[in-house]
Amino acid sequence: MPKKRLIFVLLHLNGQFCISRNFRLQKVGNADWLKRNYNFSKVSRFIDELVILNVESDGIDQKRFLATASSIASEVFVPVALGGAIRDFRDAETYFHNGADKVVVNTLLWQNPAVVRQIANVYGEQALMASVDYRGLEGPRTPLLRGGESPAAAALAPWLSHVASLGVGEILLNSVDRDGTGMGLDLPVFELVPRDIHLPFVMMGGVGRTDHFQPGMELPQVSGVATSNLFAFIGKGLSDSRAALLDANMNMASWA
Repeated sequence: MPKKRLIFVLLHLNGQFCISRNFRLQKVGNADWLKRNYNFSKVSRFIDELVILNVESDGIDQKRFLATASSIASEVFVPVALGGAIRDFRDAETYFHNGADKVVVNTLLWQNPAVVRQIANVYGEQALMASVDYRGLEGPRTPLLRGGESPAAAALAPWLSHVASLGVGEILLNSVDRDGTGMGLDLPVFELVPRDIHLPFVMMGGVGRTDHFQPGMELPQVSGVATSNLFAFIGKGLSDSRAALLDANMNMASWA
């Protein structure tokens, strides 16, 4: 049985790292700030994967993002996924050449699905994570495009089926309404996931406490739970979360 994963996400905007609430971003500091306040060589002992996302709307300053991401990735000892502003195959190729073990795609899923298939064919499904943002907590959930700005034409269930057909290795399912609230994960969303989708899911949106990880990881479709909550997990947050999960006999890697 595949191990469950605790995943940490960094959001990068115009040279600064950000915290996010309902996809509204607030800059908190650059890479130097992050390194002064966050020892990533130590943090990597408590996470299974690091995701670094370029959340610039135009994605123009890709070189700065990649330089920052490469610098951070060089200090960790876990797989690193890079995403954001991937507009074509060459962008994905550049991310792989700059230290990405996998790439994360979102807008490309609807803008150019043929490129998504090309990435999967060249680098393998395991190197491709599809990011699906959605709104709605009661009743229907609506998938969103372009960083949460506009709704997709399809409802969530058919959109997930479309994404799964593109050859991706896993789906990052991110609740905009829960994002940054620290109120816990949107667990009922999995009642809407089509049963014929056999891809692993990563849940994101709402983790703010140590006890928020386990309910998501206990879902059979979920292979990992991600958080981008910088402030809640500076200090012992990630180490305490992993220790609690292992104490609960969660099927996770242990390096003790």
